[in-house]
Amino acid sequence: MLSGPDPLRHLLDRRLLLFTGKGGVGKSTVVAALAAEAAARGLRPLIVELGHRATMQGIFADMGATQPIGHEPVPVTADRTIWAANLDFEAAIVDYVADQVKLRSVARTIVGNRALQGLFRAAPAVREIVMLNKLRLFERAVTRGRPTWGPILVDLDATGHALMLLEMPRVVGELLADGPLRGLVDALTGLFTDPARTLLNLVTLPAEIPVQETLELYHRLRRERGVPFGALFVNNVPASAIDGELRSYLPELAGLAAREGLPDLSADVLLAEQAIARDELVLTLIAQMQHEVDLPLALLPRLAPHEFDIPGLRRLGRAALSSLAAPPSPVQWDIQEQA
Repeated sequence: MLSGPDPLRHLLDRRLLLFTGKGGVGKSTVVAALAAEAAARGLRPLIVELGHRATMQGIFADMGATQPIGHEPVPVTADRTIWAANLDFEAAIVDYVADQVKLRSVARTIVGNRALQGLFRAAPAVREIVMLNKLRLFERAVTRGRPTWGPILVDLDATGHALMLLEMPRVVGELLADGPLRGLVDALTGLFTDPARTLLNLVTLPAEIPVQETLELYHRLRRERGVPFGALFVNNVPASAIDGELRSYLPELAGLAAREGLPDLSADVLLAEQAIARDELVLTLIAQMQHEVDLPLALLPRLAPHEFDIPGLRRLGRAALSSLAAPPSPVQWDIQEQA
């Protein structure tokens, strides 16, 4: 578990920050927001997606991204403070071979062999291993004596694929004898199990199905003691719809509507009661996660459509910082107050 007065600061100091969660929970938005916060702190964040996903292209389309996000990092903001890459399997194989033979031209020739191409595609775990190796190369990159990237924020696929990817070095390592590939697998295992360099963060919504899946994932990973945990981000936590004073008047208003035959007032009272039930469910789910998950909990407010810009993402990143440092009441969020 992270500790100290500013847990997110420790989070941003790690070399690799991995993010997973059920599809549709806003994981990519959380990754982009933390990258924006890291850039605001003077760091050089790199966002990495794994091949077939291209969410960051859409998020940063109107924020200064002037070229498609590809296998090698490109700036996605006009001030070139946030970079992104979308890993490609074929290019990742070339990267792996080049790391072995030290000459990229030779690596391309080797990978271009048709027989080897078929082997690469058919062999189990090759895709996962070369993708993880590319993350390792990013982590090792140095510019002028300092790490080129930091933090590297990896937007993993939904939970099932993320589990397979993260378990692959251990599984393959148990099957391999000595050799270059075994050395790579050992290096990957060392990287992804080192809490000083790598942390796995979970993202969810305050809704029953995402919370249940998140708890199942957490307990499974905790049992396996593999990739160390960072924080749990609860995205889109709604502000309280009905304040306490108004709640106390609802029974009286409901009675008035029934006695006087006021259908509009009855409808308004029903909507208020539904909003209260939603707030109570959100509180219950957050309390359940606080009880079952031994991680710092970041409660993030909803980001309005007009706030999907760099300032809005930075406010969301600062909201995450404030929440991890001192979690507030989960139904009293206002993103403007976090600015």
